[in-house]
Amino acid sequence: MSDERTRAKQTDMMSMGRRALLGLAVLCAAAVSLPAAAQAQRYPSKPIKLIVPYPPGAATDNIARAFGQELAKVVGQPVIVENRPGGGSSLGIVAAKGQPADGYTLLVRAEGFYAAKLATPTLAYEFSDFEILAPLAQSSYAFIVAADRGWKQLDDLKKAQREIDVGSLDLGVGVYSTLAARMAKDLGIRLRTIPFKGGAEGLTAILAGQIDAYFTTIGTTQAVKDSPKVKVLATTGLPGSNNFLPGVKTFQELGLPNMTFSSSYSLNVRSDTPAPIKEQLARAVQQALSSEAMKTARRQLFLEPYAGSAADYRRDQAGVLKEFEAAAAEDGKSAK
Repeated sequence: MSDERTRAKQTDMMSMGRRALLGLAVLCAAAVSLPAAAQAQRYPSKPIKLIVPYPPGAATDNIARAFGQELAKVVGQPVIVENRPGGGSSLGIVAAKGQPADGYTLLVRAEGFYAAKLATPTLAYEFSDFEILAPLAQSSYAFIVAADRGWKQLDDLKKAQREIDVGSLDLGVGVYSTLAARMAKDLGIRLRTIPFKGGAEGLTAILAGQIDAYFTTIGTTQAVKDSPKVKVLATTGLPGSNNFLPGVKTFQELGLPNMTFSSSYSLNVRSDTPAPIKEQLARAVQQALSSEAMKTARRQLFLEPYAGSAADYRRDQAGVLKEFEAAAAEDGKSAK
């Protein structure tokens, strides 16, 4: 055989080898993707667990249960709500992180998701461990003061000439401390946060005159708004959005636009859940959220829907995290 024919044969053999390797690579890739695709076709084939890191009866729990009922109708499987309160919501978050990333364990979260981790960086989860599927609902806050202080409007707080005690439910940096810090800066007053373990404790304290003021959700405010022992001075909602406290103006309407804020509750899944399952979940979630039953549940719980898209919501949450991180860093400097 001549050298040219030998070289040609070698070239053909190398080409065949490369094609074989390429084919093997394609087969391997297909084999890897098949399980995820097969899982997605069968999903869901068993009950879905919805972990709520707050106690039964809280607004987060109530809206989660209403949503779970609607999601069950859409997917044709039971949705079981599991309450895991404690640690500023970290116990439930860690529990959800410990479950398989298969779409059968979902997490309802609020701003405690960020606050708990910033307060205790060693907690066994990272912010990137979960992906937001959709916002469930949101609530602005009312700022209430003890009526016997004689404060009828925000500017009256400037006349106190002392630190004003404001109740807080934060373990460290969180919604309550953030709102208090914003208001202190905008009004030019001095505040001192007084920690409580739960919202009911804070309300009891202000009704008893043990603290001067308190930020509380619009839903919780319904229980005390008509009490002669408190005065509702403002809300953190957008102008025109307050349908539950008629006659009470927003901070923005009173000249403090920086005080616009709403807490929100969102549905989350492990980030490493296979993409086909996440896509199926996202469609089912949107269908459940748009039901008339969910609209009714929000109204009954004094909650509002989130007006933007899921992408808008993720950007908003990134802004909240950035603010919390900046506040935590500032607290760290002050402690040194």
